[in-house]
Amino acid sequence: MKRDAINYRLMLSFNAVSFFAFSLIGPFFVLYINKMGGGIENLGLLFGVSLLAASITTYFVGRISDKIGRKPFLVLSSILSSIIIILFLYVGNLPQLYVLQIINGIDNAIWQTSETTFIADMTHKKTRGRSLGFYNMFNGIVSAIAIMLSGFVINKFGFQVIFWVVGIISFLSTIILIFLKERRKGE
Repeated sequence: MKRDAINYRLMLSFNAVSFFAFSLIGPFFVLYINKMGGGIENLGLLFGVSLLAASITTYFVGRISDKIGRKPFLVLSSILSSIIIILFLYVGNLPQLYVLQIINGIDNAIWQTSETTFIADMTHKKTRGRSLGFYNMFNGIVSAIAIMLSGFVINKFGFQVIFWVVGIISFLSTIILIFLKERRKGE
């Protein structure tokens, strides 16, 4: 179906932009936590509470998205991600960072559950593995390139500028998601 091919390309484009932007920050999260006064033990706890929040949320997002669709959750998550990344600049202490990581975990659950089911919904059974494989490979390559460039970018522009740029790019890339056409039940 032509619409499925367009949706696939739109999702690939959105993720290329988003993954690139967010991957610029990822490797330096440890330094960010350290700057907040947290040690390595806080890194594990921060990632753990985020994963726990995501794990609990994902089931409910899946159930609700079966009823109302995936696209509303994709758009919501994209907007929420852009807000979260900018809020990282205004976190003043570790307890605030924990709260933000819990919200980030919920957002990750919203995105991952909706993205996976949306991609599965639009791919054809005979080529689903190949389509998902290419999708994940492409996103992985984009992320890897961003991670390799991240040290240079942060060194040149600093943390604050990068967080703002990533937040703005994330927000603007939401426009891509507006063009998605979701299948209706029975299609």
